[in-house]
Amino acid sequence: MYKCKSCGGDLVLNIALQELKCPFCDSVYPVSDYEDAKEVKEKDTYEAKVFTCTQCGAELMTTDNTAVTFCSYCGTEANLEGRLSQEKKPKYIIPFKQTKEQCKAIYSAGAKKEPYAPKEFTDPEFLENFKGIYIPYWEMNVGFTNNPELTVKESYTSGNYDYTDEYKAEPQLRGVRIPIPQDASASFDDEISAQISPFNKDDMVEFNPAYMAGFFADTADVDADVYTDKAIAMAHDHVIRDVTSEFRSGATVELPSDLESRSKIFGSRVEESHLNLFPVWFLTWRKGDRLAYGVINGETGKLSAEIPIDVSKFLKASAVIAVVLFVISCIASVLVLPATILMISSIAAILVHYMYRQEIVSIAERESHANDLGALSGEELEKAKKNIRKKGVKKKGKLSTTVFTCVGIALLFIMFTMDSAKERSILVCLAVCIVGIVLHVTSLKNMSTLKEQKMKLLALLPVAAEIIAFLVAFMAPVQDWIYYAGSIIALISVCLVSLNMINQYNLLTTRPIPEFHKREGDNRDVGK
Repeated sequence: MYKCKSCGGDLVLNIALQELKCPFCDSVYPVSDYEDAKEVKEKDTYEAKVFTCTQCGAELMTTDNTAVTFCSYCGTEANLEGRLSQEKKPKYIIPFKQTKEQCKAIYSAGAKKEPYAPKEFTDPEFLENFKGIYIPYWEMNVGFTNNPELTVKESYTSGNYDYTDEYKAEPQLRGVRIPIPQDASASFDDEISAQISPFNKDDMVEFNPAYMAGFFADTADVDADVYTDKAIAMAHDHVIRDVTSEFRSGATVELPSDLESRSKIFGSRVEESHLNLFPVWFLTWRKGDRLAYGVINGETGKLSAEIPIDVSKFLKASAVIAVVLFVISCIASVLVLPATILMISSIAAILVHYMYRQEIVSIAERESHANDLGALSGEELEKAKKNIRKKGVKKKGKLSTTVFTCVGIALLFIMFTMDSAKERSILVCLAVCIVGIVLHVTSLKNMSTLKEQKMKLLALLPVAAEIIAFLVAFMAPVQDWIYYAGSIIALISVCLVSLNMINQYNLLTTRPIPEFHKREGDNRDVGK
């Protein structure tokens, strides 16, 4: 579409220069030289060629005349079906700032930090597959009509006393607009979008299709209304953070939890939404029917990488560690009492149990698209939006991590304050048993949604081991071998669950081949 004035070659955007450059004769032209004619500029649309993946249904578009021979979302390498289309013009665009070479260096550095990453992840030939794609984002401007009077509670300790102070704060919100970006592509995962955010709006320029020369763009097929409740909830959180930042750490604002009540207090609503295009470097790793994505913010260089574990690498390293630990345990067994060994094995079981529970929760959320509104439709979408209205935007893992940390501190206190090894073992194993049962019960809801049935069965192993360890400690047998038997049972459960965790981790860091053809309720005409 954008031809060199000297040789007629296809121009591409040179990221370093931020100008169009001919790869054949090295001529350079300002982007402004290729602005649309006035009559076209006044239109709300621009012409692009949209390519649909025949395997998964994802759509990419380009302003160039070249054929698209790849799909970043399913890893397909074939000529995709193309058609001319009139696409809605975004209001702004952030041109690519990170070059492909910079992008490859960022990803390679991240992959090298993972000791068990598959070897392909640092292969220069593999890294050449990075594609520059502009992702459409809705900029949802949340406005306020009220200056709410908020109650702020500030708790702190001074000397031997705990204090709670209460203040009134009245943020001046009337007429204020808070822009909340949300990706407008059903294909682009909302969680990945959050991981590579934010984009720096100072780099936004008025949209000109010439900035797309040599790159691709995702289609906008998610309506802005899908994110209305989420955007308002995020704007509320933004205001609350600003208010509490003026007080001591841990200050809280007293507000109702449901979105409707909060919105009345703030007088908040989405006043206007418009499309922008933001730059993303995209890499797909495919093995069989599983995919892993490497995504880099094309402006800031922020990385989101899904890196599975190479099981063969892990087993080799584990074999070396196991030999070292075996030698240490043989030496330590002369000095450490059997009841203490049982206690340590029980603690190892609960640690693995906790990690396994967290993995179950993450896999359940991934499989149900709980954090990806753009991938939902129909009843599932309405249910997710209703949950946001009731509870706000979900914040992951804070409560369970806090509870588990407190339990850990309590266990350490017991271990270092009691003189009797047997009494210490009974109390620790009892605490571990109770926590293990609670972890299992709180996992049942997430386990019921898992497609992998094996995970449900293996989740019982650490619970059984924790119960057996407590029973052995409680009985306080005279024979040492009973303690050792209980310890071995606990450690066997640790090994089996750990191996399954690796396999499940690989499922978590990869995803099945998407099928956007089957997505119901999407709006393929959004932005048209």
